[in-house]
Amino acid sequence: MDISTKTKRITRLINTSFKEANTQDLELILAIENRAYTFPWTKQKLTDSFNNPNISIRLILVNEKITGYLITLHSIDFIDILNICIDPKFQQQGLGGRLLDDFLKRIQKTEVKSVLLEVRVSNVSAIDFYKNYGFELLDTRKKYYSNLEDAKILRLQII
Repeated sequence: MDISTKTKRITRLINTSFKEANTQDLELILAIENRAYTFPWTKQKLTDSFNNPNISIRLILVNEKITGYLITLHSIDFIDILNICIDPKFQQQGLGGRLLDDFLKRIQKTEVKSVLLEVRVSNVSAIDFYKNYGFELLDTRKKYYSNLEDAKILRLQII
């Protein structure tokens, strides 16, 4: 006789908060970037981002520790997501979604009409993640990345 029981999935409450990054956060962001990506942004590219008034760097913190970031480039009526990253030690816990939710909530009352981003064609999990948020495929950029990998261009229309 087989007996089966349904068990409730155990979920941990994660104490998250958000804040704008400043230059003192650069080294921590760079460390996460290097752990997360095969082709990480350089320190110079991150420094340039901090120095660009049209770029925003938003952090997600778990128990007041930086665990990820979202880098966006703001134009008049659209925003380009340049980089979204969660420290590999904290991935698969919904933090990327929380970071994107925070971003989308913050832009609701702005003049932004769409959000654009590029993602490696090989990054199927990221493509699925964005499609779940309503991003749609616009185009493909051939040999976009430094290793000559193509990029999918995705767009989210803001209503």
